[in-house]
Formats: sequence, C-alpha cells, structure tokens
Amino acid sequence: MDQGAVGFCAMNRKHFLALVTAFATFTLLIAAVLRLWQISTYPPGPHYDEAANLLIARSVAFGGARFFPMVEAYQGREILYYYLSVPLLTFVSDSMFSLRVLSAFCNLITIAASIALGRAMFRGSRGVIVGLVVGVLMTLSFPQIWLARQAYRAVTLPMMQALALLFLFRGLARARRSPSLRERGLGGEVTWAHRRAPLQLAVAGVLAGGAVYTYNASRLFPLWLLIGGIALLLFDRAHWRRRIKQGAIFFGALAITAAPMVIYAFQRPDVFFGRLAEVTQADQSVTLTQSIILHLEMFFIAGDPYFRYNVAGRPYFTLPEGVLLLVGMVLAAYRLTRRIRPLERVAYLLALLSPLMVIPSVISVGGLPPSHMRSLGMVPLIFVLVAVGAEGVIGWIHLRYAVPLRTTLWVGVLVIGGALVGKLYFDWASSAALFYETDADLAAAARWLGDQQLDPNTLVYVAARDKGHPTVMIAPVPPVTWIGTDSLFHPPAGETGLVIFPHSAPPPPDWAAWLAEMALSGLPLAPDGKPAFQAFRLSGDLPLPLAETTLSIHDQYLRYAGMNAPVVTAGDAGEVVMAWQIDAPPPFSDLTPLIQLEDGHGNILYHGDAYMAGTDEWRVGETLLQRISVRVPPATPPGDYGLSVAWVERSTDSYQPYFNQQGGVGAAWAKIGMLRVTRPNAFPDPASLSIDVGTALEVAPDVTLLGWDAPPASVRPGETLPMTFYWQAGEHPASFTARALLVSAEETTELWSGTPIDDRYPPDQWAAGEVLADRVDWQIPRDQAAGSYMLALVVADRQIAIATVEIAGIARAFEAPAVEHILNARFGDQLVLYGYNVSESEGKINLELIWKAQDNIIVDYKVFVHLVNREGIVLTQHDAMPRTDSYPTSLWSAGEYISDPYELSALSGGYALHIGLYSPEDGMRLPLLDDHGQVVGDYVEILD
Repeated sequence: MDQGAVGFCAMNRKHFLALVTAFATFTLLIAAVLRLWQISTYPPGPHYDEAANLLIARSVAFGGARFFPMVEAYQGREILYYYLSVPLLTFVSDSMFSLRVLSAFCNLITIAASIALGRAMFRGSRGVIVGLVVGVLMTLSFPQIWLARQAYRAVTLPMMQALALLFLFRGLARARRSPSLRERGLGGEVTWAHRRAPLQLAVAGVLAGGAVYTYNASRLFPLWLLIGGIALLLFDRAHWRRRIKQGAIFFGALAITAAPMVIYAFQRPDVFFGRLAEVTQADQSVTLTQSIILHLEMFFIAGDPYFRYNVAGRPYFTLPEGVLLLVGMVLAAYRLTRRIRPLERVAYLLALLSPLMVIPSVISVGGLPPSHMRSLGMVPLIFVLVAVGAEGVIGWIHLRYAVPLRTTLWVGVLVIGGALVGKLYFDWASSAALFYETDADLAAAARWLGDQQLDPNTLVYVAARDKGHPTVMIAPVPPVTWIGTDSLFHPPAGETGLVIFPHSAPPPPDWAAWLAEMALSGLPLAPDGKPAFQAFRLSGDLPLPLAETTLSIHDQYLRYAGMNAPVVTAGDAGEVVMAWQIDAPPPFSDLTPLIQLEDGHGNILYHGDAYMAGTDEWRVGETLLQRISVRVPPATPPGDYGLSVAWVERSTDSYQPYFNQQGGVGAAWAKIGMLRVTRPNAFPDPASLSIDVGTALEVAPDVTLLGWDAPPASVRPGETLPMTFYWQAGEHPASFTARALLVSAEETTELWSGTPIDDRYPPDQWAAGEVLADRVDWQIPRDQAAGSYMLALVVADRQIAIATVEIAGIARAFEAPAVEHILNARFGDQLVLYGYNVSESEGKINLELIWKAQDNIIVDYKVFVHLVNREGIVLTQHDAMPRTDSYPTSLWSAGEYISDPYELSALSGGYALHIGLYSPEDGMRLPLLDDHGQVVGDYVEILD
C-alpha cells in the first residue's frame, strides 16, 4: 500500500471501487448540471463564430458537403466538430441547441476520460485520488464550463487528447504475467491483458491523429507525445525492444490518421496557417516577452482579458488551485528523478511539460493574449499537474495528522464549489455587456424579424459590422440586404424599406436624426432594459439627407445623387457621405468606391475606399448612401480641396469608367465636390513629420524653412518636378516672395516665382507656431537643355541649394520620317496623325503610328486603337499614352514627329482599326477635322 492510500486502508476492494465509482458518477452529475442547465438560454447569442459553425454543420448534415480535412471558409476550420454534429442536427434539432449540447457532452466525455486518465497514469490509490481530483477541478473550472456551453469546435481538442492519453497509458501498462492475489488488492496495478494492448495503442494513435482535426492549437500535441515516447525509451532501456514495437503501433496509427491533414498543409498552406499568421504577424498588441509574462500570470494571477471568453481578467485557476499547481510542479519534478515505474515517470514528465502547451497562445501576439481558448492544448494534463499537487498535500496531511479522507468532504467541495462557480457563470452570462458582446442583439433582431408579417414588397435592410452575418443567416428571416456601419440604402420611389440597426452597429448620429420620425416601438429589450436594436420604416419618397447636386456623373451602373462633406481640421479625419442611385446592378459582387483628396496641382493627399460586398444584388432605383473616412495629412494648409471618386471591381482591379458628355466612355475618376480644411488649434511637432532634408533656416522675419522632401533625381523636359517644402511661422510672420531656379555653368532657368502655398495663404496670415506643407509641381521647360543642374530656392538675396537634378535628353525628330501611308489627319488644332506603317507576321499586326505636334500640348492625351471586325464590332482595344505610357503628349514640342508602335492580334476574315485620342480627365475625344476645320468624326479608320 503506497503513501497515497489515505483513509482507505480498512476498506475492501469491492466497497472501495463502488465508492470511487459513485463519487465519479456524482462528479459527472454535477458537471452535467453546470453544463446543461439553461443551455438554450445562456450564454446569449449565438455569436458570429457559433452561427458560422451551425451554417457549416448544416451544409454537412443537409447540403451534402464533404469538407476534408478543413473547411476553407471563415479563415479555415478543422472538420471533426461538424461531422460529430450531424446526428444531433438530423435527429434532435436543426438549431444552435444541438451544437451546444454537443459541446456539453464533448466536455463531459473529457472529464470522464480525464478521471480515468489519472488512474491510468499513476498506480494504486494515488492514481485514484489524482483522477478524482482532476474530475473535481475540471467540473468546477470556469473556463471548462464556458467552453462546454459554447458551440465552438475547440471543445473537441481536450476530449481527443484525454481519450488518446487514456488509451495510450492503458496500452503501455500491459501485464507481462498474471497478477498475484496481493497485486489484485488495493495496491496492485490495474493492467490489461497482453492481447488487448496493441489494439489500445492503435486506438490511442487514431485518437491522437484525430486531434489535429479539432482546433489549430492541436498541432503541438504530436510533438509532446514524441517527447514522451523518447523519454519512455530512456527510462525503460531494459525493455527498449518492446517499447519500440509499442511506439511503432501508436505512432504508425497517428501518422496514418493525421496524413491527410499533413498533405493538406503542404497543398494549402494559406488556409492551414492562415489563422496562425493572422494572430502572430498582424499588428502586435504585445511583444513576445510581454506575452510570455502574461501567460505566466494567466494560471492564477490574471487571465484572458476578453470579456466574451472570460470574466475579464479572471485567471485560469483560483489562487488555491494555483498553489496546488506549484506544489504539483515541485512534486512532479522530484518524483521524475526517483526510481519508480518508467511509465509513471513519463506521466510526471508530460504533466510537468503541460504548461508549455500554451505556446500557440504565447506566439499569438496579435490576438489579445493571454487566450484561454488558444491555450487548450494544456488540457487535461494541466489539471493532472494540479491534482498531483493536491494528492501530495492530502497525503502529507494524512501522514502527519492521521486525518482520514471522508466522502462528505468530497461531496461538500463539489456541491459548494458547484454553487459558487454556477453563480459566477450565470451572473456573467446574464449581463448586458455579454449580451451585446455575443451578438445577441442581432439574434433578437432576427427573431423579431421572423415574427413580423411583412408585406412581400417590403425591402429589409440589416446593418452589421460583418455583412452577411451568420447570426441572422441561421434564422428563418425574409430576404435581407446587408448594410454596414458605413452604408444605407434608400428604397426606390414608392417603395418601403425596413431598416434594422443592432446595438453593435448603430446608425451614425446624422442618419439617426434623419430616421427618428420613422422609428418603430415595442422592440425586444436587452438585459439593461434598453431596446436590443433599432428599427425604422423608411419610405422611398423621403428626401435624401444630402445637399442636392447639379453634376451629371454616371456610369453604366450608378448615377451620382449628392454629397455631404464635413469641415476637417488639418491632421484629423472626417466622413464624406455620398449618394449614388443604382441604374443597373453590376455583374460582380465587389464594386468598390475609391475616394481621393487632391490639391490644386492634382497631388493626392489621401486615398481611401470602403469595403463592399453583394453589389450584384443591388436593385434598380435604390440609392446607396455611403460614408467614407477621409484623413487630412498634418500640416495641410487651410483651404478647399477636391474630392474625386472612382468605382473599381476590386477582385480584378478593373475601373468602371464614367460616360463623357458625348455619351461615350469617359474617365475613371470624377470630381464630386470640395472638402474644406481648417487650421488646427495645436500644430504638429516638426519632429513628427517625415522631412527628407531638414534645415531650420530663417528665410524671412519670423518664417523658418524647416526643410523639404527630395525631388526626383532625373526628369525630362516638359515634365514637372514634384516637391514638398515645410514652413513654420514665428510670432509675427511677414510675407515674402521666392523664386525656384535651375542653375548650371551655362544657364539659369526660373521655374517659379511667388509666395508659398500658391499665393492663396500668404505668410502674413499664418498663425504663430503653424507648420505648413507646401506641395509644388514646377514644370521643366520643354526646350531645357540636357545636363546636370542645381535646383535652388531664392528668398530675398539668399540662394538655398535644394538638390542636384539631372535633365535627361529627349531625342526629338523634326523631319518627317518615311511612311507607307500618309494621312495628315487633324485631331483638334494641336495634333496630326501624319501617317502609319502596318504589317502582319505570325498572327500579329505590327502598327506604327506617326504623330506630329502642331503646337505645345498641355493635356496628356490617351491614344485608343480599336480592332474591329467588318461589322464594326470592337473585338480588342488598346488605350494608353503614346509609346506605352512612356512619352505623354505634354512633353512633345511644336513641330516634332513621334513614332508610336503597337502590336495586336490579327483577325481572320479581315479587320479595321479605329484610331483616335481622348482626355483621361473627362473622356472627351478630340474631334477629327477636315481641311476646312469642320468636324467629321472622332477617329480615323484603317482597313487591312
């Protein structure tokens, strides 16, 4: 009889086993009550992830889906949980209730297997006590109760690990001979017959391999088992052949079972490692060192901070359990060094290493560590380690004070502990904060919506932070159009819409005020006594909450209907609200608006977009109200700045051009209005600005040139030289003029003269301490000689060297080249298509256009070359600036001839080429003129 037999000495084996069985059963009964009581009500929800799991499970149970080994949707999810759910969904209830019951029973199996595992890991009454303590600890564990009542696939990981370890230890502990009568008593080792051990090892391997189909934290489990196997070989060197055979059976079964997942990891690493990459490589909330410290504290100081997963900050173990954890670590380390059964030494080793199974959570520095769920790999062995500490303390008390271990004490611990942890859980689960955190507001809206007797013509719009929210999709609701927190649909004229905003996605204040008169009452209440969501009945005849527009901007899908632009302080952000009427639903689901804030030179100060989905389901006549945040860079001078919008098919990055005034294809960007920028109350610290070259030169009274951003090292004649200068005002800044010069030994060229900020915000209006970014675009004269120049800024009589700039040479041709076909086709009064050369070879059309510039050209025109068949249908087209965008028309000099080559695929049966030019700003084509200056078209036709 070992030291752990405390108080059971006089009890015969039959009574002892009956008592242990009864107590284990009572433990599981308490566990079942804590996990199943009001499971359909608490926790509230279902949360997004739970609802997504139900959608996946339904597709398996009823949709014929056969995901294996992972579901690629929703960031990639392992499949075991969904296949286990099929019987419950099919025969019990097609609802969230079935998934939560599945989770509860998975957790109960985990507890039962863990009780048996403690007995299998350690011999005699020590194993019995460890197993029973593990059962009590897991039954009363808040994290385990939480996990058991959620529809999360992670619940299957500790279950598979507990079952795998149980069968493994039982398979390894087979008898080499029949036990004696004494060994069959209380102190004898419980063994399995030799003939059944290989089967148990094989089952253990299958269960261990199956663990990788549970949750991504399972990926360390095979490594931990390998460490245990190596340790067993070292501890039991006398029987190494037998251990090798056992290991071959176990790891062979594990490898075969896990092989599909391993193969999948190589075939689809983007899915297999996707979530891991997201939480380890995303914006880090903590450093790795901080994460390690947080996880050390997680055990019994401060745990998971995420309120949806925990009573925020509550440690994984209570303080007494934490003390027992430390005692267990010391005892396990001590007993590991003793000459005891090799298998028992391995048990202590695995238990001692269990805290390291939190590594998946430790490395998730971008995922709000510490995470109890990502630390699930430590279960059940972490509870075994605590139980080892408890068994040691119980043994020490019995030996020192001869206090027997009474059944009433165990029952009392379970009952009182169950009542306390139950109150803790249900207080947490019934709180208003958790109600909103678990998407219960959306669930309430879905139930309410399903109960409404709506007119079939009523359009239903539901706002959500995640469009297509599964919490609504799992409910029997009418067809829903999703709107985000930044969008809203105005129904077509004469129609009505029902708009729902949950607590998690409320309407912005201006929309709430606009909708207030249409608010519905009598809505379901949240635990805080407030409506769980807002609902409005929106008439399509209600005027839009936007300023009317006279602009005619439209493409084949959308028509601009107005905009509200805020006044934004430099360095801050504001939301631009724009309206677009839908003329036709696009044939793709991701038509996305892009917005740009631009200054008078066309410099882009900000570029942004909005997330869009389901755009192929838009309805004709609806008007989309879309909010897009626009951030004004710090140091932006006060004034009005242009807002331009483009629409792009995001998946292919294909821009949808607007129609021009001629009704043809126009530009991709359209200016929809202006945004006013005002001066901030507090100016940015110059040190916070990214200034390439800092100088801090006082160039005028109370005016300091802080520095500038370096210009391009090389430009061509006719191109602009973009730069940014940074100024700071003193107490009383005085106005001044400056000049920009290109200086060489041979010549000096003035590029610009005036006051900073384009004369629209002169220095004498600057505020004391104000910092300003002056963006300039100085044009290089087209006849500027090639060479190296010093760019200088001259203020008063002071010349400041800015940078060295190389002016590249351009080989210009002013003599007409030889051409096969001379056209002299005039486009406007500045451009002539002098002629062309054309040939065919190897199925290609080689076309060389020869242009002539009649005058210096300001606009960068694009050339279109359309390949059409005999019926005039455009089959392919090429739109670009000349020489594949490398030689824009704004660089051409008067009298210059320009060669512009193209290669197109030839057509059988004849073809024609339509050639012309248009402005990318507005899509307007240059008119084709005859000898008398009369417009005769807008393209030249070339026949084969």
